[in-house]
Amino acid sequence: MQLLALILDFLLRLLFMKSILFVCTGNTCRSPLAEGLLKKMLTSHHKFAVTSAGLHAMEGMPANPHTLAVLREKGIDFSLFRSQRVTVALVEQATHVFAMTHDHLRGLSTLYPTYQKKFFLLNEGTTQDDVTDPIGGSLAAYQECGQRIQQALENILMLINKNAL
Repeated sequence: MQLLALILDFLLRLLFMKSILFVCTGNTCRSPLAEGLLKKMLTSHHKFAVTSAGLHAMEGMPANPHTLAVLREKGIDFSLFRSQRVTVALVEQATHVFAMTHDHLRGLSTLYPTYQKKFFLLNEGTTQDDVTDPIGGSLAAYQECGQRIQQALENILMLINKNAL
């Protein structure tokens, strides 16, 4: 009887689970930052799966060393992270897909027009909509990028807490 209750609980969680996908270009800087930060923010929310991918990612690459450093500063170990390319399966299973730039949003819409209702700009409605790529920049550039992403995630978390997402 207890096993049946556990199985039922697991199945209900799967049915009502939200799945968030963050998308950038190479999946080594911005989207892993967003993934790591949001996972930490959602530690008490078991109804969320969070992942990231890149439109032009090389499969299996580690996150940029500066990305790892910024996440480490927040107490997040992302050393096992490996990049992945956006696929139809990832988009299909996601309930919400957050793009870092307008170009990423257009790319997603072009590749996966059927799923357009799932696509959002991470910084939608802010004065600086696009989250610029810190690739090749200093640690300070990555820290600034991380702060911009963190602010956007706080808005998303407010929606999550209001059950609007």
